[in-house]
Amino acid sequence: MVNVEALECVCLDTDVLIDYLRKPSGEIKRIMECVFEKTLNARITTVNSFELWLGAFLSSKETLPGCTEGFLNRLEIVGFDYDSSVEAGRVSADLKKRGEPIEIRDLFVACICKVNNMPLITRNLKHYKRINGLKILSPEQALKTLNI
Repeated sequence: MVNVEALECVCLDTDVLIDYLRKPSGEIKRIMECVFEKTLNARITTVNSFELWLGAFLSSKETLPGCTEGFLNRLEIVGFDYDSSVEAGRVSADLKKRGEPIEIRDLFVACICKVNNMPLITRNLKHYKRINGLKILSPEQALKTLNI
């Protein structure tokens, strides 16, 4: 369970951002309204930014890069720093020893969140639940837990 009183901010995973940009579910729409109204302190990672840019540049829609830039400029982005790299090495080694490898981008997002004490709001709970000490919330859990 996430301790709401000690919570400074949350991190939004790429699947949440893509959901919002395409056709948002009610939960995602509410979360993003709170983010843009500044009633929810939420950030994304440089990895999430990369994934959105990748999709924009692969798209056949010529206007998508401009839209992506406008969207990302509204969000605070947390980088993959030295402490995150140390934690990523530790977590990756642990998962490999257990025979449970993880995709590198998921690993980096998770470790940025761990190091910065940010619960991750994601629908990809299966990808992240193997990482000890990572706080994860589905969008539905976030709405209930964060009282938004």
